[in-house]
Amino acid sequence: MNNRNPLATQTIAEKRAQYIRDCASGENAYNSADTAMPLSDVPFDCVEFIGGLWRVQNGKHYNICKIRDRQMILGQRLNHNEKTFFEYYQAALLSYNCYGPLPPRFDMIAAKYTTDHGEYWSYGKSIADARAFLGIRLYDEYMNLIHSVACKKIMQNAK
Repeated sequence: MNNRNPLATQTIAEKRAQYIRDCASGENAYNSADTAMPLSDVPFDCVEFIGGLWRVQNGKHYNICKIRDRQMILGQRLNHNEKTFFEYYQAALLSYNCYGPLPPRFDMIAAKYTTDHGEYWSYGKSIADARAFLGIRLYDEYMNLIHSVACKKIMQNAK
């Protein structure tokens, strides 16, 4: 498991030491259906010690992207034609319980724009929101270039 559950409080070293001890003593791990199984039957990377119990982490692997300092789960690309070069995706905020990431509700829209300098992302409740936030982000990044092109005649007349 690449992303550790943020509810886990142990370091990897602490977790490994306890995992080895608890496997040897016959402790159980519990899955989200509250079914117990021998901890020794569950790979180290698939469990976390949370709330005093070993919890088997959900095997779901989501496409996770950091957008505006928030972890988002990206879903399918949306077919949306407009005059921008933005791409739109279903999106959901990433949240966890003690068994791993919760299934996404996809109640958000993420917008992406790719440039020679990398990808820019934003999100909102609707395509309009996502587009507006991404436009603001791009303006902040390229403000001087936009101003020099948009106001070329004004700047020439001021000379």
